[in-house]
Amino acid sequence: MTVDIARAAALGRYTEVLVLTDETEDPALLVLRAAALDRMGRFPEALDCCSGAIGAAPLDADAWFVQGFVLYRFSEFDQAAQSLEQAIRIAPCHVEARFVLGNIRYAQGRLDEAIACFEAVVTSEPRYAKALYNIGVALADQGRFGEALEYYDRVIAINESVPVVLLNRGTCLARLERLREAVEAFTRALDIDPRDAAAWHNKGLALARLGQGDEAKYCFAQSRVLVGVQASPGVQP
Repeated sequence: MTVDIARAAALGRYTEVLVLTDETEDPALLVLRAAALDRMGRFPEALDCCSGAIGAAPLDADAWFVQGFVLYRFSEFDQAAQSLEQAIRIAPCHVEARFVLGNIRYAQGRLDEAIACFEAVVTSEPRYAKALYNIGVALADQGRFGEALEYYDRVIAINESVPVVLLNRGTCLARLERLREAVEAFTRALDIDPRDAAAWHNKGLALARLGQGDEAKYCFAQSRVLVGVQASPGVQP
């Protein structure tokens, strides 16, 4: 039964999960139910399930993790961090708990702690692309552009088709005065997503600094058009 419920959850059949776990007192099933409720945006009910699971099995790291994740989604960062830290104390290799804790520390502006969390994730799973990317973002926020580049390159080695990674890579290259490489990165980003206004704008800035005024003007014009389209009335974000 638990396997069937886990499979339903993995397939996004959350209503089915709720039916199959209705009135359950099994801690493992309560965790699955909480996760389903979270995905449906029913955060208070999800937290009730987590409390029940933790009360029945206080050393269940996943129960603490799901509680922390729900609180994170509910923007209760301090409480979320406490739950995630408890999950990590119980299961030091709990990768997802460390990843979400890193997101919280980043949101709180505690960048060194965020980087440490993401580094711990990468130590366990070297190809965890989201953690690698987040390290790059945090390092760039600290002005450590050369180090950030190394992490963006590691993400690109895993998946070279994510425009935002190429955009951020180009921005770091520009800040390091490696302008021609920056233009190449922005161009690659635009090859994947030609409607990226930021990539057009940043490419224009790099070209202008290289003295390629006409090409820069074209890029700025493309950016202005796209910004106008993206900000047009009636378009939902």
